[in-house]
Amino acid sequence: MKILIPALIIVSLLSVSFCWANESALKEAYSLYYKGDKEAAIEKMEAYVNENPDAGVLYFLGYAYYEKQEMERAREYFSKAFRLKDFYSPIPPKEGQ
Repeated sequence: MKILIPALIIVSLLSVSFCWANESALKEAYSLYYKGDKEAAIEKMEAYVNENPDAGVLYFLGYAYYEKQEMERAREYFSKAFRLKDFYSPIPPKEGQ
């Protein structure tokens, strides 16, 4: 029992730090994208969604490929986003809708 409690605390702290690391990587990817380094941003976002499937990031990847005129890849990521969340929209609905 004396070992179990510290082990659980360590595991929970590691999982929290892992989540922060993932969020940090995603923020860095968005930053790179808006600074114009789209290739590096796409690589980071693809690595992120391999670990954490997220409709918003998948949609953003679809848009990034759309801007690069890579329509087949764009369609692939848009489809993945919509499979995760039907009727996904990057624009949140207004209150009361």
